[in-house]
Amino acid sequence: MADWYRRKSWTRADEEEYFVRLGRARKNGRPQYLRVQAVELIETKDKNLLSVAEVLLYKILTDYPDDRIEKSQTYNSLGEIYRLKGDYETALMYFQKSLDFEREFPNVITSAYLNFSETVVLAERTDLYGSVEKLLTEKIGHDTLTFPGQNYIMYSVMAIIFEFKGNLKQAKAFANLADKNATTEINSLWDPQKKKYGTVKERKKWLDKLAGQNKNRG
Repeated sequence: MADWYRRKSWTRADEEEYFVRLGRARKNGRPQYLRVQAVELIETKDKNLLSVAEVLLYKILTDYPDDRIEKSQTYNSLGEIYRLKGDYETALMYFQKSLDFEREFPNVITSAYLNFSETVVLAERTDLYGSVEKLLTEKIGHDTLTFPGQNYIMYSVMAIIFEFKGNLKQAKAFANLADKNATTEINSLWDPQKKKYGTVKERKKWLDKLAGQNKNRG
């Protein structure tokens, strides 16, 4: 049986049981249980469940405003909800909030930098390409562990940005790096049990289409 805070459905019985269990949990752990449950519902991509997830996430912000551990992740998840709804501008606002909070409280780093970058491309906000380039350049140059799945998105977006800038040679180089990371079957972790963690399970067709335009140029 799944954990009580990892439901993929939200009937009246689910809701009642969930909040009873949440009320019994330690107060400092409740924000995490709210966020994890919201993420489970977001993963279904069901319109009605997205609305429930949104309510749970707002509850974190209103009922536990001083919780710093969950805040950037909450903003990031709200951004994902609005992106799934097709409201890219609101999604970008929340991804930016997540990024801003991470600069203030870097103990928890989310995927907001990837989500923000992808959404800028989806929304065709070319006015934000400079900000995305700076953000991703910092991430690529930072000496931290990254996974092929992260690199695939970063390099794909960078290929699109450099194509827009007219630097076709660099665009092609980034497109090739994106392709290389998309087909990598292991990560750089030493633990053999986790070698496939963070690899690309399914490529994003819309991203490949835009970034792939650069592979045969330059």
